[in-house]
Amino acid sequence: MSRSRPEPSLIDSRTRFYYSHTMRTSLILAVVAVLASGCGGAKTNIQGTQSAEVWLSSTIEGQRVGYSVYRFDQSPGGYRFESFIKMTLAMAGREQQVQSHSEAHTGPDLALRKFSFTFSSQNSSFAVKGRVADNVLWITAPGSKEERSIQLTGPVYPSSALGRYLVVRKLKPDSMYNVDVFDAAVMGVSRAEVKVWGREKVKAGGQEYQATKFTTRMTKTTVTTWVDDRGMAIVETSDPGIRSERTTADKVLKTEPEGQKFDVLTVFRVQVDTQIPEGAAVTHLELDVTGIDPREYELTGPGQQVTSTSPLVVEIKTPALPSEPVPLPLVAESEFLKPSVTIQSDAPEIKARVKEAIGDEKDAVAATRKLVSWVFTVVEKQTTASYPNALDVLKTLKGDCNEHAVLFAALARAAGIPTRVAVGLLYMNRAFYYHAWNEVYLGRWVPVDATFGECPASALHFKLAQGELSEQAEILGLVGKIGIKVKEFGLAPAR
Repeated sequence: MSRSRPEPSLIDSRTRFYYSHTMRTSLILAVVAVLASGCGGAKTNIQGTQSAEVWLSSTIEGQRVGYSVYRFDQSPGGYRFESFIKMTLAMAGREQQVQSHSEAHTGPDLALRKFSFTFSSQNSSFAVKGRVADNVLWITAPGSKEERSIQLTGPVYPSSALGRYLVVRKLKPDSMYNVDVFDAAVMGVSRAEVKVWGREKVKAGGQEYQATKFTTRMTKTTVTTWVDDRGMAIVETSDPGIRSERTTADKVLKTEPEGQKFDVLTVFRVQVDTQIPEGAAVTHLELDVTGIDPREYELTGPGQQVTSTSPLVVEIKTPALPSEPVPLPLVAESEFLKPSVTIQSDAPEIKARVKEAIGDEKDAVAATRKLVSWVFTVVEKQTTASYPNALDVLKTLKGDCNEHAVLFAALARAAGIPTRVAVGLLYMNRAFYYHAWNEVYLGRWVPVDATFGECPASALHFKLAQGELSEQAEILGLVGKIGIKVKEFGLAPAR
C-alpha cells in the first residue's frame, strides 16, 4: 500500500488525535535526561563526606512538574550514584506520570564501571543494565540474552557525577574541559563541554547559597548548574524553561505537582499562519526557518535540502520510491541492519512477525510497503508515555509515533532493509508538532511514516535529527526557539 496521506476518514477515526501527541515521549525522556544530569546534594546529618543526598523540586516555565532525589555513597573502592525522578505532565488534557531510577557505580576516579536504569509510567516499564570492560560499554537490552556494545575511547563518567568530578578534579574557574559522559536516560555516550565560571551567590528554596557555577553542553543542550563546595547541586536550569532547585523531602512530598495543568504541547508546538488543506497530497513545501543554526544541525537529507542559509530556507519534496525492484536482503548501509537496545531486530518475536507481514517477498520496495501497511494497521494509535522499544510495542500493539518508528525499524532491519529513525516536525492544522518516523535504504534513503501509512512520507515532514534516543535528544535544545513561515506548498493534481 502506497499513499502520500491517509484518507480523511482514516485521519478522523484513527489518527486525528495523534497529531496533538507527536514526539511527546522522546521529549519527555530528553527532559528526564536533563534532570538526570543533576549532581548529588547536601543533606543535614551527613556523616563525614562518605555520603550525601539532595531533593530537588522541578518546574517547567514556572509550573511544578515533579521532583528528583540524588544520592552518592563513597567507599575506598569508588562511588555509587543513585537518582530517582518523578514527573507529572499533561498531554492534550490527559495526565501522565513517569518516573525513572538509575544507579551508577564508579571507581575512585569517578569513571563508570556499571549501571542500571529503569523507566516506568502508567503504560509500560523498561529496565536495562550495563558494564564497562576493556574500553567497551556492554549493555543488556530487554528481551535479549546478548549484550549490545558501545566502543569507548577512554573513561566515561555518569552524568550524575559531574558536580563531584568538578570538585575532585579541582577544575579551575574560567576554564573549559571536555568530558565523555554516559547518560542512561538516553542510553548513549556524548562528549560534554564543561565550562567552569566561578563563584557566585544563588537562591534556592528561599535560602541563599555561595556556589560554584558551571555549564555543561551536551547533545546540543546546555545545562547550567550551581553546586556547593562538595559538588552538590543547588540549582540547575536548561531549556525549555526547566529549573530544579534544592529543597527538602517534606516540602516536595507535601506539595502537589502542577504538571497536570501544564500541557507540554504549549511548549513543543510551532505555530504557523498558513492553512494547508487536510487530507491533501502535499508534494512540496518551502519553509522560512528561524532559531536553528544550520551549522549545528544536518538539515539536508532524503527529499529535504537547504536552499539558503541567510535567511534559512528549507525545501522539502515527497520523494519517489525506486521504480525497479530492489533485491532482499540489502548489504549496503549495514550499520542500520544491526540490532540496538531499543530496536531488537534479532529477537525471535520480531523475526516471526516479519514473516507474517511480508511472507516470502524478495523485493525490498514491496516489502517496505507491506511493513508500513502492517504497522499502520495493527498498532493502535494511543497516547503513550513510555521508553519506546520494539519488543514492548510488539507485545502491546499500542503507541504513538515513537512506538511505530521503533517497531517498524526492527521489522525492516530483520527483513534485511537498512532502516533508521528520523525525528523532527510534522505539519497539521496551522502548526508543526514534534514527530518521529523512519528512513529506509532502497539504493538511496527514502522517508516512510508507519504512523500514517505513508510510503513514501509526505513533504509535511521537516527532519531535524536521526538515530537513537541519544541523537534524538539533540532537538530538545530547539524547543521554544524555532520559528517557521510556510513560503509555498504544492499539491498533487486531483484524481
